[in-house]
Amino acid sequence: MRGINRGLRRAAVLLVLVGAGVLIVGAQAASAQVIEICKSSANGMSGRDFNYTVAPSGGSSFSVGPIKGGRCSGPITVTGASAVITEAQSDPATDVKSVTVRPSARKTSEDLANRRVTVQTGASTASETLVTFTNQPAGGNYGSLKVCKLTETPAYLGRAFSFSVNGGPIVSTEANDAFADPADLTCRLLGTFQQGSVVHVHELVPAGTEVQWIDTDPGENLLDFNTASGDATVQVTAGMTVVYYDDEPAPPAGNGWLEICKNDLDWWWDPAADGTYDFTITDAAGATHSVSVIAGQCSEPIQVAAGVNEIVEAAKANIDLTDVEAFPSDRLLTVNLINRDVTVEVPVSDSPNDETQVHFRNEAQRGQLKVCKALGPGSSDLIGKDFYFSIQDLDALVPAKGLEIEAAATTQCKIEGYFPIGHTVDVRETNGLLGTDGVPVGTEYIDVSGEGQVVIKPGINTITVTNTAKGLLEVCKAAVRFDGGIRAPGPVAIAQPKFQFRIDGGAMFEVQAGKCSMPKRVSVGNHTVSEVAANDYELDPYAPGNGITVFPADREVSRSLATRTVTVSVPWGPNGETLVTFYNRVKLAKVKVCKVIPITSQDSLGGKPFNYTVGETGKIPVAVGPILPGECTFYLRDIPVLTAPGVMNVVTVDETEAPSTTFDVTSITVAGSRGNMPLVLDLTNGTISFNPGPGVNVVTYTNTAKDP
Repeated sequence: MRGINRGLRRAAVLLVLVGAGVLIVGAQAASAQVIEICKSSANGMSGRDFNYTVAPSGGSSFSVGPIKGGRCSGPITVTGASAVITEAQSDPATDVKSVTVRPSARKTSEDLANRRVTVQTGASTASETLVTFTNQPAGGNYGSLKVCKLTETPAYLGRAFSFSVNGGPIVSTEANDAFADPADLTCRLLGTFQQGSVVHVHELVPAGTEVQWIDTDPGENLLDFNTASGDATVQVTAGMTVVYYDDEPAPPAGNGWLEICKNDLDWWWDPAADGTYDFTITDAAGATHSVSVIAGQCSEPIQVAAGVNEIVEAAKANIDLTDVEAFPSDRLLTVNLINRDVTVEVPVSDSPNDETQVHFRNEAQRGQLKVCKALGPGSSDLIGKDFYFSIQDLDALVPAKGLEIEAAATTQCKIEGYFPIGHTVDVRETNGLLGTDGVPVGTEYIDVSGEGQVVIKPGINTITVTNTAKGLLEVCKAAVRFDGGIRAPGPVAIAQPKFQFRIDGGAMFEVQAGKCSMPKRVSVGNHTVSEVAANDYELDPYAPGNGITVFPADREVSRSLATRTVTVSVPWGPNGETLVTFYNRVKLAKVKVCKVIPITSQDSLGGKPFNYTVGETGKIPVAVGPILPGECTFYLRDIPVLTAPGVMNVVTVDETEAPSTTFDVTSITVAGSRGNMPLVLDLTNGTISFNPGPGVNVVTYTNTAKDP
């Protein structure tokens, strides 16, 4: 049975348990050798997984693992008399501290940095080569400890303070500013210790000094401390452990005197920071005192516990604490302007003559005021001219300031200065505009916009004042004649109508004939003047310019008589106004008289001539004709439709032969007249009166023969 069992074992597949994994090794030839890999649990490696590569001298490389810390792989069969075993890097990283081989004589070589060892293999399981890897945390298994001395007391800066570790030798280090950058601190290395070590740090606290606080970095490394005795219990971990000691003077026993002053030094006065300021004093004994001080004055001496006193100024809106001084100056310890927090040293004294006097300087927060000068469209005439401003702080009892800015094609600015935040500053442009020759130029030809009040805010406050050059455009209306419409020497009606105009299509304005408008302020450039159409008037084609003139004539750009419109170029005001004159006349009418005879009366009246008279208001009637039935005759004279403003002319047409014994006037009609009905219609006498409309007015007579 034993022979059979031995044969089965040789043919079987070896199952090798490797930690939590399984290594399967097939049956080997007679030259098979045996090794075993173990992982030490030392230095915190217990239970952690590690992997290996085995490179035998007589075969191919293969992997082994993972092997947990504190366990072994079991026998591993390899081919060849030697093998190289390499440990893979772990996560988190570790260093291979050592590799032991049993029997030790079988270690051929080792390379700890590259985690590698070369060994001779064993001939059998009973004589296997056992290889054990021992690891430690990356960087070693030790940590360093240093002490940094801090203080808030200027007199202690640079002074040496002494320490010991675990009762060992005394070492010293200089005191650093407690508010300095940690990177700039000067500290003392106290030693290197195995990780996890607990050490005792002790300071030899000088007389008259006390330890204010003790701390470590990392903070959890401070296990215990006693500021009264200057002792700290610290655990050293990987890397650097820093222990901090802050020492300050021990408070003296007794009382002293403290006085607070506010902006009382001449060069510290800021009128915008006047008013009352409140302070809270916490003395060396922890008692608090409240003090109020008016700017420019000091409080009375206050008795406080001697030692370090803290003074905190209450915040005021838009006011900054900008400086602090003490008298004597060496009693000023710390100043935090942002938090308005000050500490001073108050000595023991029975007399206020030895008081500590603290001066606080406050200034109003200020914003910059920038005044800019811009030019509006068409204002190139103003380029190069100087403009003047008045700058008045309405919340300060100070005189107004003056400012001068030269205008340019682009906006130009000047920094006026800095004003307290919240103050209202009034910016006005004065009438001090000067030309390039230094001669004052009238500002009546310049529009100003943008000036006014500015409430100062933090940062840059900008006010832009825009000047726009203006020209003068005047519209005139020539007197209208009511004596026939032709503009010729002779009397004109006393009463004159009003006409409506628009500039650039804007609001309408009226100008009475025979008068002119007030000069209109317009921007420099082209402008269009239009006369609104009137029912009874039209441009006079016989007047200068066929009804529209421009003065000076070279300022006319274009015109349209049909729309009663002219476009003119208007220069800057000092160069003179532009005058546009419109000439109007009363619209004219023509009268045509026509004769109609019905077919039934053609035999007796068809060849009869008819005569008429045509008259108008204030005129002697004029005879027209004769005309035959089917013909018309013109009254050649132009008839104005008005005889006075608003008074329509009246035309009377009379058939001379009526009344007649041979015919009747059966109808008289008029086309083109104004109104729905004639003013007078007398068929018996063949008379009609009506208000003529502009153009041709056609009067038609219809006559019929009387029965014989």
